[in-house]
Amino acid sequence: MRRYFFEILAVTLIGGSLLFFYECVVFLTRRDYVAAIILMFIGFAVIRVGAELARVALVQKE
Repeated sequence: MRRYFFEILAVTLIGGSLLFFYECVVFLTRRDYVAAIILMFIGFAVIRVGAELARVALVQKE
C-alpha cells in the first residue's frame, strides 16, 4: 500500500513540476525574468523531490 502511495505521489510531483515550467515560459514571454528564474528553481526542486519519491517506491517494491 505504501509503495502505491509513493508511486502516485511521485508521478503527481513530476507532473506538477511541468506546470511550474509552463508558467516559467509564460513569464518569459511577458519578459518577467526574475519570476521566471524563481519558477524554474521551484520546478527543479519539485522534480527532484518527485524523483526521490520514485526511488523510495522502487526500494519498497523489493
